Amino acid sequence: MTLRSFWNYLCRFLLLLTGRLGGGLAIFLVNMLIARNLGVDALGTFAIFVSMVAILTVCLPIGFNSVASIFAAEYRVTERSGLLKGFITAALKYILVSAGCLMIVLTIGYYFPLQMLPQDNFIFALLVVITAIGTSLLNLNSAILIGLNRQLTGSLPETLFRPLLVLIGVSTIFAANTSNDVYSVMIISAIASWTAVIIVIARALELKNIFQNNVVENDHPRWKKASYPWLATSLLWDYMIDLILLLTSILSNVAEIAVLHICFRYRVLAGFGMRTIYMLLMPDITEHTIRKNFNEMNEKITQANMASLVYSIGIITVFIFLGNWLLGLFSENITYGQPVLIIVSFTMIIRALFGPATLILAVHNLHIATAVISSIGLLLAAGIILLFFAEYQLLAVAVAYTFANFFISATIWQYGKKQTGIDSSIFANIRLFSNKPA
Repeated sequence: MTLRSFWNYLCRFLLLLTGRLGGGLAIFLVNMLIARNLGVDALGTFAIFVSMVAILTVCLPIGFNSVASIFAAEYRVTERSGLLKGFITAALKYILVSAGCLMIVLTIGYYFPLQMLPQDNFIFALLVVITAIGTSLLNLNSAILIGLNRQLTGSLPETLFRPLLVLIGVSTIFAANTSNDVYSVMIISAIASWTAVIIVIARALELKNIFQNNVVENDHPRWKKASYPWLATSLLWDYMIDLILLLTSILSNVAEIAVLHICFRYRVLAGFGMRTIYMLLMPDITEHTIRKNFNEMNEKITQANMASLVYSIGIITVFIFLGNWLLGLFSENITYGQPVLIIVSFTMIIRALFGPATLILAVHNLHIATAVISSIGLLLAAGIILLFFAEYQLLAVAVAYTFANFFISATIWQYGKKQTGIDSSIFANIRLFSNKPA
């Protein structure tokens, strides 16, 4: 890599990371404002709202958003704009049809004579669906543009603009003392999502030529074969934290859940850096894999793995020296959670060591294995928690989460190496395990 190329990657990385961190901090401030102005119960309701929106965002497009970057990168390399147009059209159809079906169900539930859906629950569910439609559209835009190697244009509306709009709206209503319930915050979240969508539509010049100058081409069997498994993979991989929190809440008290929640939130914030690294290099790795340029592909994987490893070590070092202080920002009574924070953060090193194996499998249309392996990993984590929580409390949860990540990452790496001949791990780069394709 030349000095100029390194500088370009560094500048783009810092811009993307700044956007993600800015958005993450904005959401942190929103949560703090809700807790201080409306109370902890309102924050809990908002947390449920956010979780349901996140899950629906993944489910509405039936997994198409999860594989959009991969197909967009492939069609960019192979210059098949008609297929990209067809993929985007299909994804939009799934989002709108799924949302329409949910709206019909909600309407029937609310207006049915037996009042199956009380008014408060109906309003809550309606706001969830409306917000999720907007975030699904933002997520699709982000994934497509990342695959087209336009990471900044794609990611900033979702990761920065929308959270900032929520923060501005929530700050305004609390400063003006015009809100006394959490539903106003949910309404602001819905408005923010759709405002960001409007901004995206107004500036979507990158996709204009695709829709104007190309006939729709379809490859539905392949898209479905990829998207359905990735729907499960995204839920298990990206939302494992939420699933583990839910399981732990059955076994522990509210105070312990709060500590675990804060540790996981810091882990998510720290993870933005690694996601940004892979976001930058994913289109290049995909392109070289498709073109079978294995030397260039291995170089990009090496860059991603080494950058991720250095970043992860730096983050864990910060948590070792400043973990108590970071936890103390919330309450001095929860600083005992520092070991939990450090243990869950080791998942970043694990993922850096084994590399982007899921991407390699996806490029080779090996999608089901990732979903199956992720499911087994979640079951292992649940087993460890159930067996050891009584004795080790939150440490058992932290170890279970980290072990599950180790199992999933290592197993996907080995499976990918066996099926494709491509070693995506850092071990290949330091020549401990070499298995270069012929």
